[in-house]
Amino acid sequence: MQAKLSWLGAQAFGADVGDLVTMNYKSHRDALLFLQSVLSDQKSIGFLRGPKVSGKSTIISRLSRKLPGDVAIALVDGTGMQPQELLSRILVEFGYDTGLDDVDELLQMVEVFAVQQTRSNQAPILIVDNVDLMCQSTLRILNVLAEVTLQNRHAIRIIMTGCKRLGSLIKARDMDNISNRLVRNFVIGPLSPAEALVYLHGRVAACGVNSAETVFPVDVCDRLYQQSGGWPGLLNQFALQAIARARTFPLSVDDTYDQDDARDDPVADHPVQGDRKTSASFPPRILITRDGDAIGEYTFNQKKVLVGRSGFADVVIDDKLVSKLHAVMLLYSDALVLFDLSSANGTTVNSVRVKSTILKENDIISLGNHRLKVRNAPAISDEMARLLESNDTVEMKNLVEMRRLRKRRHALVSAQRKKQG
Repeated sequence: MQAKLSWLGAQAFGADVGDLVTMNYKSHRDALLFLQSVLSDQKSIGFLRGPKVSGKSTIISRLSRKLPGDVAIALVDGTGMQPQELLSRILVEFGYDTGLDDVDELLQMVEVFAVQQTRSNQAPILIVDNVDLMCQSTLRILNVLAEVTLQNRHAIRIIMTGCKRLGSLIKARDMDNISNRLVRNFVIGPLSPAEALVYLHGRVAACGVNSAETVFPVDVCDRLYQQSGGWPGLLNQFALQAIARARTFPLSVDDTYDQDDARDDPVADHPVQGDRKTSASFPPRILITRDGDAIGEYTFNQKKVLVGRSGFADVVIDDKLVSKLHAVMLLYSDALVLFDLSSANGTTVNSVRVKSTILKENDIISLGNHRLKVRNAPAISDEMARLLESNDTVEMKNLVEMRRLRKRRHALVSAQRKKQG
């Protein structure tokens, strides 16, 4: 039975589910219609916004499959991309593997291809997923591509997705060519409770289950909706966890994710809809400045955030005084913790050099010539306050051990309750 449950979980809610299992809902359908209307107008640029767990990648993947076969399409994930990587990937998607490394040559090839396509057929389409996670220099390349024209017609149709608002991104990156075009926005919404039930039942039904209620009764679906806030990515996550905890069909509410345990772990990738009391409802943000000028913003959408000069960092700081992987921030429900990763030039918080510390609202992190201001920091619990007042506030081994002990206590209490029940 456990093997069957594991198989069902992986097939219906795992990372590599097929198109047969993928379910869409009203907000996804509206988003797809919006993107199709944007592409029908070559002046427009479409921006699809939503949290990491909203299914943006699923929508643009479905869009690319619906487009005519004679249209050149490049679909790229911009996360951490450097200029050379972006341009090379675009050309590969268009059918050209040049082997070139020079950015100017690659840029010229993309421009020539776009103009030729526009002249002979119709403008090619560039879809950039996670545009807000691109490196600053790569965003400038995207801005250049937005200006490519043929006889006053834009030669590249552009769709972008991201978690942040595009307005601040355009202003921060001087993306004037993009802002001069007609930028149209669509914000993805979560599923309704009824849609969440259809979503969960539809996925298990697609895996061959004749009656989906024999796996997910209505009360379990309601509980999963409450935990996820209706975001499909979180529904998948919590459904997988429930299946992993279950021992038999149908699942029960007791199999769903234990919210008491969740308080000891870093918060989920996105706040649960409607819960305005937890710090996760207002994800922390990092405002990035250089020489007093705002150049970017990062909103936490994951538990661990790497900061550094490397394109592999979550927050990329283009500064020769910043190490490739300079620091890491860990987000808990009652603390935002910063660790310096043995960087060459060190990390300071409020002008004090630190190896690790608990970040508070409006703290200023200094990395080279850049400043990172902390906004929406989680409220510090009583035990965190005691750590801050102690002689060594950065002894995080105590914090980690304290959390481990608390998890063990929760496990013992849960086991005892089951025995008593």
